[in-house]
Amino acid sequence: MIKKGSRLLIALFLLFAGLLPISPVSAHTDNSEGFSKISGEPGKLRYELMLDYFELGRVVMLDAMPNDPVPELQRKLEDNRQAIADYVHSNLKIFINGEAAAGELVHTGMDTRIGRLYANLVLEYPNPSGSEAVEVNYGIFFDDNDELHRNIAAYQWGGKEGQYVFSSGNRDLPLGETWFVGQAVRFIQLGFHHIMIGLDHILFVAALVLTSRTVKDVLKTVTIFTLAHSVTLGLTAWNVISVPPEIVEPLIALSIAYVAVEAFIIRLNKARPYVVFGFGLMHGIGFAGALEMTGSFKASSILPLAAFNIGVELGQLLVICAMFLVMLLLRKSRWYRPVEVAAMVSVFAFGFFWYWERMLA
Repeated sequence: MIKKGSRLLIALFLLFAGLLPISPVSAHTDNSEGFSKISGEPGKLRYELMLDYFELGRVVMLDAMPNDPVPELQRKLEDNRQAIADYVHSNLKIFINGEAAAGELVHTGMDTRIGRLYANLVLEYPNPSGSEAVEVNYGIFFDDNDELHRNIAAYQWGGKEGQYVFSSGNRDLPLGETWFVGQAVRFIQLGFHHIMIGLDHILFVAALVLTSRTVKDVLKTVTIFTLAHSVTLGLTAWNVISVPPEIVEPLIALSIAYVAVEAFIIRLNKARPYVVFGFGLMHGIGFAGALEMTGSFKASSILPLAAFNIGVELGQLLVICAMFLVMLLLRKSRWYRPVEVAAMVSVFAFGFFWYWERMLA
């Protein structure tokens, strides 16, 4: 007999799995991630800032809707240019030689990244003396919109390159100064966070576990997937390869649907290791979308990339352990097959839905 607590867990799992296909949830459930690129030019500092379009719209009242056409969204950026500039200047401070620099918003545009729409803002700050003593204080969204917001920054300044993650507890960045341990911890947290908010990646890993028959199969499959995505994560982050998101994102969604179909049609697929490796390569390119490296391979970029990958692996490990717990509870019960079918149908529905959503975007 199954204990009462186990029956409740099974019922909740079945209910959740059965409702998944009809829930229009995004593949990424966190819309508050931004990117910065900071560089020096003769007589000035250039700050390229990417912010989630609709998160920005909350604080400057863009009155924009997700189904608005792109030209209309761009027009609303231009119409509210001064309000955007006022907000950014109030929450992003640049100090040169200890004094606040007066910046100017010189460009407003739009970009798509990790399946989200971003406002691409370019600011310039005068630095006529060419001083390298620059500190950035980043406070966008933290106090008025989302305390969990983070911004992944890359800088090239004074002959030095580096990466940094702004968060509510880490708002200050003196350019050129590096704290290796603190930097590693922040990128581990970023990698873990990215896998946890990426429902598409979570479902893919979960499906791999569900469709593996033994512990040995799980370890083999996850190892192959990890090796593959680690390769393309590094190559993409360092701009060795570049694949447009409009190609990668639909393929990632298709990989989810494929694994679900495989569970019912190709149970003993000898080519599975090669298929998993191929899908892992695509997911690695998707993971790299959450990073902002400073170009070609440099020793200074090894640490953040390795730390980010460790965070991703920790996230995957958590998903795998959770799936094993569920499987152990259900494996010998009469509920196991119905739960497996409901889960795989839900995984397929999500993957297929995301595929067409991304193809038509």
